[in-house]
Amino acid sequence: MKLWENVIRARAALRKSVIIILLLLPYACLEPYAPSIITEDYNILVVDGFLIGNDTTFIRLGRTAPLSNTESIKAESNATLWIEAEGGIKYPLTEKETGLYVTPPLSLIVSNAYRLHIKTNDGKEYLSEYVKLKSSPPLDSVTWKEELTHDNNIEFSIYSHDPENNTRYYLCTYDETWQYVSAGISIYYFENEQILPRNDASAIYNCWNTVTWNNMFLNSTVALSEDRVYDFHLYSIPQKSRKLYFAYSVLTRQYAITKEAYEYLTLVKNNSESLGGLFDLLPSQPGGNIASITNPDEPVIGFFDATTVQTKRVSFTRQDITGPSSPYEPTGYEDCDTTLVPTADMTSLNLRGKLINEPYYDAVTSELLGYIVYEDECLDCRMRGGTTKKPDFWD
Repeated sequence: MKLWENVIRARAALRKSVIIILLLLPYACLEPYAPSIITEDYNILVVDGFLIGNDTTFIRLGRTAPLSNTESIKAESNATLWIEAEGGIKYPLTEKETGLYVTPPLSLIVSNAYRLHIKTNDGKEYLSEYVKLKSSPPLDSVTWKEELTHDNNIEFSIYSHDPENNTRYYLCTYDETWQYVSAGISIYYFENEQILPRNDASAIYNCWNTVTWNNMFLNSTVALSEDRVYDFHLYSIPQKSRKLYFAYSVLTRQYAITKEAYEYLTLVKNNSESLGGLFDLLPSQPGGNIASITNPDEPVIGFFDATTVQTKRVSFTRQDITGPSSPYEPTGYEDCDTTLVPTADMTSLNLRGKLINEPYYDAVTSELLGYIVYEDECLDCRMRGGTTKKPDFWD
């Protein structure tokens, strides 16, 4: 499901190996040679995403860049995409942001066949093979436990099963959500050359951050007599992580995928994770199921599959776990310094990029001397990527 990021990682790793080779070339010959693979722009279309029958479908399009290019994959915008049912019904996708195409949950029938049709802005057309919509079995549970070893981690595992023995190939992803606070509270704000009290002093102090990780967790039960996923390790997080300081929540998604999708994603995952050393295996070319109907010889990177998603959320607070046996990780606010700005100097120019923490008074006369200010990123928690809106599931 995260082909986009895996292709980027594979390209980055391959670029590192190529750089090593280039560094050795001056010692091997007088005229260094740059292979054409480094500079040539193959501009291959990359398609990332599945049809999700019971949820929003996201399809991301991009183009590969030369290895000499430090930029990641180039987003492919202004394309026309639609899902086509075997009976001919079409479901269009709209471009939500550059290169990202979306359709809301659709009323689709499990076991019916669907394919993806793409028409790029330059008039070229691409078509996937028909794939049957698979139904994902429910997640029995997502568990967490403390491993009080030298690692002192919180370990997350999955339990699931298909009583019909029809799934066999699974893909899991997860989102994690945690709460954090800024370095201090901004009690006042400055507007129209006036110092005004905030109606809610903690409005930009508390934040929640949700991150969708790029990892693909693939699992197969083909070798088992039962189609049962038992204690499949998802990921771990150190007890000393700042994410666990208040409370922590993880949403796990499980998808039933085809054998072909499993093999394709395994190859992509292996290419992105194992490549990197000069003597590592060269990346294999993933055999996707999307082809150009404009030019059959044109390569395309991507695999289109159709499935439903099952989710389960698990949450806990700091009080639910033993706690770290070593100091917490840094907050990121360790370098935040305060500045005293005299009352007469409280101007828009002097407060540019800063927020007011609190007033400062003379300890003897109680005279207002000025205000304590911070850089805005130290008092506005939103500048660390989170939002002040508490999630609906947060208790």
